[in-house]
Amino acid sequence: MKALMIGAGGIAHQHLKALKTLGTEIYGIYDLDPAKAAALAAQYGTQAFSEIGDKLQNADVIFLLTPPSTRLAYLRQIAGKCRNVFMEKPLAITVEDALEMEKLEQEYDMNCMVGFTQRFREGYRLLKGLLDRGELGEIVQTVVVRIGPGPGSDGNLASSWRTDPDYVCGMSIESLSHDIDFVQSLAGEIVSVRGRTKGTVAQLAQFDNNSDAVLSFASGAIGSITCSWSSALAYTMKGIIGTRGTAFLTGDDIWDNTRLVFAGLDGSRKTIELSDIFNEGEGYLNEDRYFLTCIEKGQKPVCGIRTGRRVLEISRKILETAAEDAMI
Repeated sequence: MKALMIGAGGIAHQHLKALKTLGTEIYGIYDLDPAKAAALAAQYGTQAFSEIGDKLQNADVIFLLTPPSTRLAYLRQIAGKCRNVFMEKPLAITVEDALEMEKLEQEYDMNCMVGFTQRFREGYRLLKGLLDRGELGEIVQTVVVRIGPGPGSDGNLASSWRTDPDYVCGMSIESLSHDIDFVQSLAGEIVSVRGRTKGTVAQLAQFDNNSDAVLSFASGAIGSITCSWSSALAYTMKGIIGTRGTAFLTGDDIWDNTRLVFAGLDGSRKTIELSDIFNEGEGYLNEDRYFLTCIEKGQKPVCGIRTGRRVLEISRKILETAAEDAMI
C-alpha cells in the first residue's frame, strides 16, 4: 500500500513514523512550503512533490494533514482519484464545509477516516473496557479537565499554524474536538450544549484558548468539559461517573494518561499505572493500523466524516452559545 502525505507539519512526523513501522510505502510528501516537504522527505527516505495534481491517482491512501480550513479544497481535488483518505481533526472549521465533504464522500464512494487519536490509546481502551463489562453501570456524568500551556501561551504566535491569523480557529474547534469525540464515543450522542470561552492572546481576539462546556446526552447523562491552553500548570483528568462505579484517567501533562483510577460503589478499588504518554505512546500507530486494516477488509472506519461533522457541530454550538451569553 502506497501512502501520499499532504501537509508536512509536526503531525506528519507522527504518521510517517507509524506508517514506517507498519511497513507502508511512503509514496511522497507535499506541502505548500517546498522546503518543509523536502526536509521531511529526506528524513523518511522518500520524494517531495511540488504539486500533486497528477500524483493523487498513484496513491492507495492519502493522509490529509493540512490546517482544517483548507481540507475541503484538497478533498475536492482528491475525489475521484483516490478513494481512501485519512484526515486529521478537526474535520473543518465550518459546518458548511463539513457537509460538502460528507457529500463528496458519498458521491465518490470514498472511505474516509478522521483522526480522533484518543480512541486508540491504552487508557481509553481500559476505560471503555470497564464500561462495556458493566463495571461502571449506566453513565450518570462524564467529566473532562485538560489544561496546560498551549499555542500562543508564550506570546510567540509564529510557533503554530493554530495562531496564524490566516488559519486560526481556536481551542473549542481545534482541541476540544478530541474531548467531544471522547465523551460521545463512550456516552452516546450529545443533544444539547452550552459554552463559555475566553481568550488571553491580545493580538488574536478570535483565538479562544480557554473553554468550558456543559453537555446533555440523549441517554439522559450530563457532562462537562474544561480546557485551557493558557494554564502554566499542566494536568488532565477525564472519565465517567456511573451508577455502579467511577473511573478516571489522570496525568500530569495536558495529554498524558499515566494512571487509571477506579472505585466501585461496592467498595472495590483499583489503580492501574500506565505509560500512555501521548506523543511517545502507540496512539498514532494503533490509529493508522486500524485505518489500513479497514482499507484491506473493505470496511468503513468508526470515526468517518459524519463523526467529524457531528463533533464540529458541537464545537460551533459552544462558540455560538458563548457569544449569545456574552451579550446578556
